[in-house]
Amino acid sequence: MNKIMYLEFERCIGCRACQAACRECGDHDAKERNYVEYIDFTESRQTFPMMCMQCKDPACARVCPANAIQITEEGVVLSAMDEKCIGCRNCTFACPFGIPKFDFEENKMYKCDMCYDRSKYDIAPMCASVCPSEAIRFIDFDEMQSLRRRRTQMNLIEGKKPSEHDKWKYVPEFFGVYSD
Repeated sequence: MNKIMYLEFERCIGCRACQAACRECGDHDAKERNYVEYIDFTESRQTFPMMCMQCKDPACARVCPANAIQITEEGVVLSAMDEKCIGCRNCTFACPFGIPKFDFEENKMYKCDMCYDRSKYDIAPMCASVCPSEAIRFIDFDEMQSLRRRRTQMNLIEGKKPSEHDKWKYVPEFFGVYSD
């Protein structure tokens, strides 16, 4: 896998095409594994896409007593394996982003796995392949670095200071995130 996910939250237009595409991906059982959230519904209609951030040291995998959440060689954190998941929901409580969801009917956890059946061959995950505003992109690392540099330069020109959000330190280098 040579490409990475890149998110620019402020580009999200709230169309939810990413969610619809996610339901259609491979073995997702017609369940979306990404979400579109409101930044602050009482203040703005601005939305942002949320999917698994593929953490460097994923809390969901660390707290799983059954070792049901596997991490690929590329660092992609997969959904809980059906045959191992015991339904304890530790992963849903541990995730700083609130991504893993629990299906009470199936008694198992599911979450975004970057459409690993596609992304391992450098084919864009379904969400990135349909996003009309390019809030979600599947791009080369060099392109992501270039976009980050451009954004940093624009922030300096506009007088914006970087902000500290503890949860973003968990996001690995191969998953580019930009947020104002």
